[in-house]
Amino acid sequence: MSIVTRLINYGGMKMIGKRAYLVKERKFEIVEENIVPQKGQVLVKVEVCGLCNWELNFWKGTGDYYTNYPQVIGHEWAGTVVELGEGVTNYKVGDKVTVLPGDTFEGFAEYVAVNENECYKLSADAIFENSMGEPLKCISTVISAATPRIGDYGVVLGCGAMGLWCVQALCGNLLAGLIAIDIDDKKLELAKKFGATHTVNSKTENAVERVKEITNGRMADFLIEGTGLESLLSSSADYLKLQGRLVVMSSYEDICKEFDFRTIFYRGIDVKCAHPTHSDSPLNDMTRAVALINNNVFRNEEIITHRFKLEEINEAFEILENKPKGYIKGVVVMN
Repeated sequence: MSIVTRLINYGGMKMIGKRAYLVKERKFEIVEENIVPQKGQVLVKVEVCGLCNWELNFWKGTGDYYTNYPQVIGHEWAGTVVELGEGVTNYKVGDKVTVLPGDTFEGFAEYVAVNENECYKLSADAIFENSMGEPLKCISTVISAATPRIGDYGVVLGCGAMGLWCVQALCGNLLAGLIAIDIDDKKLELAKKFGATHTVNSKTENAVERVKEITNGRMADFLIEGTGLESLLSSSADYLKLQGRLVVMSSYEDICKEFDFRTIFYRGIDVKCAHPTHSDSPLNDMTRAVALINNNVFRNEEIITHRFKLEEINEAFEILENKPKGYIKGVVVMN
């Protein structure tokens, strides 16, 4: 991949770093720029940035919002403070931080100038690959929507990265049982390792009957739907007791054209769509997520299956889109 050098001189320290610009559908180009923090900003050396399914909309050019080319994307990132802008008092050079970005993402870059109030301090011994704050903030929102109570039975349907993070976050909630369901035995093994009390392979077992058996006929108090599959969303209420709680975590990028509300209606199911806008306070959810990060609740060594250099970002998005066998989570790791 060719690299273009472009100096953006705002004053301050001359810090040239690579940034991956999405210049059109399915094409990133690497540009070298000098980025300097402005008043109220910190300059962060990005250490890791996660690959998110939602950002496939940018990659594929899905609608006007996603085609403001050229643009730098990437919102699941963490790094190290290397320079302070004027007026910054809450951070010092060397601090490890994760970021809840506003309207600007920019994580697929070696350096980012970011507003001080969008940063969250990590512990000194934090592992960056365990500290991608934005998706874990979303997990905080999902768990809050599920409202787990002592003695509940919970189901996580779909053990991708988000589902496995839900298992990690829920395993200490004094549940009567935490049931993970997937069709991939490797993912189910990870769910068991991360704290699921029971795992069910819905390809080889009748998952609804297994949940009925595990709960002694009671069925689940809540279910977190993380597959993004229309067929499983329609049947997810079958796992729940009367007045159970169905938490929709997936965004269904392939439009959900049909949904049978009859079971949900007649069973009095409480449906919660745990999009970030569900949160009363994204800042509070982020604060809670960072507390869990700093307490080593989230462990990504086995969830992250694919790592890429910034120069490999086109390949990274091709793999994100096609998801080869064994894929769970991909990240871009800076040099």
